[in-house]
Amino acid sequence: MERSLKLFAVFTAVLMFILMIAGALVTNTGSAQGCGNDWPLCNGKFIPTYTLETLIEYTHRLITGAAGIIVFIFAIWTWRRYRGNSEVRSLAIISILFIIVESLLGASAVIWPQSPPALALHFGFSLLAFTGVFLLSIFVLQRDKSAAMIGQSVSRGFRFFAWITVIYTYMVIYLGAYVRHSGASLAYPAWPLLGNGTWFPELPALAAIQLAHRFAAFLLFFMIVGMAVYSFRHYRRRRRDLYGASMIALLLVIAQIFSGIYVIVAKLSVYGTLLHSAIITGLFGILCYLCLQTLKPFKNSGKQV
Repeated sequence: MERSLKLFAVFTAVLMFILMIAGALVTNTGSAQGCGNDWPLCNGKFIPTYTLETLIEYTHRLITGAAGIIVFIFAIWTWRRYRGNSEVRSLAIISILFIIVESLLGASAVIWPQSPPALALHFGFSLLAFTGVFLLSIFVLQRDKSAAMIGQSVSRGFRFFAWITVIYTYMVIYLGAYVRHSGASLAYPAWPLLGNGTWFPELPALAAIQLAHRFAAFLLFFMIVGMAVYSFRHYRRRRRDLYGASMIALLLVIAQIFSGIYVIVAKLSVYGTLLHSAIITGLFGILCYLCLQTLKPFKNSGKQV
C-alpha cells in the first residue's frame, strides 16, 4: 500500500507539472481561443475539427480534467492514510481548492474576455495547485526519513527570510505572467541594454512593466544567494533538507535568469518561454518546500513531527 501511494504521488506531481507546461503552451502559442468561446465543448462540438490552436487548447482542457480527478483521489488517499496529520490535511485542502479555482478561472477566461491582471492570476492559482500537490508528494516520499533530516532547529531570522523570499517570489512570478499577458515581453527587445542600445531609455507603460520585472528578478537572485550561503554555513551537516533545497533553488534561479535572457534574445521562442515557465514552477515548489521545513522543530526523540 505504501509503495503504491508513493508511485501515485510521483505520477500526480508529474501530471500537475505537465498541466503547468500545457497552460504555458496555450498562452505562448496564442491558442487560448482555439476552441472559441465554448466551454466545455470546443467550437460547439465534443470532438471538434482540429487546427493546431484547437489541438493545443483542447489537449490542455483534457489534461486539466484528468488532473482534477487524479489530484482529488491523491488528496483523499493521503488524507485517509495519514489521518490526523495537520500537514497532510492542509496540503490536501490546498491541492483540491486551487485546482478547482484554476479550472473555474480557465473556463471563465474562455467564455468571457479577461484582462491581463486576471489572466496572470490564473497562472498564479495554477502554481499554487501544483505546489500543494508537489509538497504533498514530497511528504509521502520522505515520510520514512523526515525525522532523520531534522538534526537541529532553525533560527527565527532564517525562517522569516525564507517566508519573505517565497512571498516575494510569488509576486515576481505574478509580475512575469502580467508581462506576458499584457504584451510587454519584448518592450525591450535587447539585453542587458534597453531601448535603442541605452541603459536609461524613456519608459512607456509596457516598457516600465518589463523593466520592473527584470529588476525584481535580479533582486530575487540575490535573496536566494543569501539564503544559500547561510544554509551552507549553518545547515549543510545537520539540516540536509534546508541545505539541499537552498542549493537547488540557487541553481534554478540562475537557470531562470538565463532562460529569461534567452526568451528576449530569441524573440519569444516557444521553447524558451516553456523552459522559462518550467523552471519558475520548479523554483517556487522548492522554495515552498524549504519554507515548510523551517516550521519543523528539532526533537531529540527523533519522532516524526
